[in-house]
Amino acid sequence: MKKKFEQDGGEIRVLSLFSGCGGMDFGVEAAGGHVIFSNDILMDACKTLEKHFPGADIRNADISGIQAFPDADVVVGGYPCQSFSMAGNRDPEKDERTSLYKQFLRVVGIVRPKYFVAENVSGLKQLSSGTFLKEQLDAYDKAGYNVTYKLLNAKDYGVPQSRKRLFIVGVRKDLKQAFEFPKETHGKTTKASGLLLPYTSHGDAINGMPLWPEGEFYERPHDPEGHFSWYYMSRNRKAKWADPAFTVVANWRHITLHPASPVMTLTWSNLADGWKQRWDFSNQYEHLEADPKRKKLETPRRLSWRECARIQTFDAKFTPVGETDSKFTQIGNAVPPKLAEAIFTHLFSGVGLVALDTPAASKAAKNRNAPAR
Repeated sequence: MKKKFEQDGGEIRVLSLFSGCGGMDFGVEAAGGHVIFSNDILMDACKTLEKHFPGADIRNADISGIQAFPDADVVVGGYPCQSFSMAGNRDPEKDERTSLYKQFLRVVGIVRPKYFVAENVSGLKQLSSGTFLKEQLDAYDKAGYNVTYKLLNAKDYGVPQSRKRLFIVGVRKDLKQAFEFPKETHGKTTKASGLLLPYTSHGDAINGMPLWPEGEFYERPHDPEGHFSWYYMSRNRKAKWADPAFTVVANWRHITLHPASPVMTLTWSNLADGWKQRWDFSNQYEHLEADPKRKKLETPRRLSWRECARIQTFDAKFTPVGETDSKFTQIGNAVPPKLAEAIFTHLFSGVGLVALDTPAASKAAKNRNAPAR
């Protein structure tokens, strides 16, 4: 039996932690919630929040120094993930950010929201054979919440980007509910999946934007290696026009290529320390095969911050505050608003809530106790 979303008053009050530039917050509001409080340690991120969420109480501070919080129906947040990330140092014992989930847990304990939604990178499931994830799940359970978690890929929900993230949703135990994650809406249709929409093209998502937006993407004009270092050329950095983009990252040097750039091909180079594989640019443009009228980049370039924002599903009016590298950091660390909207719509509508005595809820509880893989 489906359950209704429980709230106090006429609006869904949401408290946002580790908010960044507001990817999760935009999703909350698109789903019908109201963000009343946001927090981040980065000043530029908070200025971005102030620009786009003028009615919220926005705190630029270390979360550990904030002791009082407003009442809220939901607490959301993506606590920093560098020690869990595949791109990070992956040594949680030496990284104090590993324990930041405890600050999220502390706020949940103070506010006692009916629901919470936490987001982190996919690497959390594998780290230390899943023990760090289990530690968090056990802590949330002990705090009085029925918890479910799932690894979601943003491209499965219409985001023009392949981006895997782990979401943890808690429901306060006195509500006698459990949360089911929304089913995928995009992908390859199978008998098991039912009818799905095709993945969203990232080339189409940014089509019509300036082809050479000066000053909005990373260049290396004074580097003897040129605009693209050996490390950058050690892998294919160009996704096909019709496919979702590769993951938008926070480091602007590692941003992938614009889909109108030439195709990359694998080659061998004879270096001082021996032969090594690297990827080089060809004279082929795969996106012109489907539509010869499309523009092409004679000189390949990385995606601009504005294009990354569009691929992340921020709307055309979204402009983060700060220098160019700061814009990339904020955008690359964000939850895609469209993915967040899918989760919160499922929660706020009650469609994703089931009574604890149903088979679905039992399955959710079983998944919660299953070892991370």
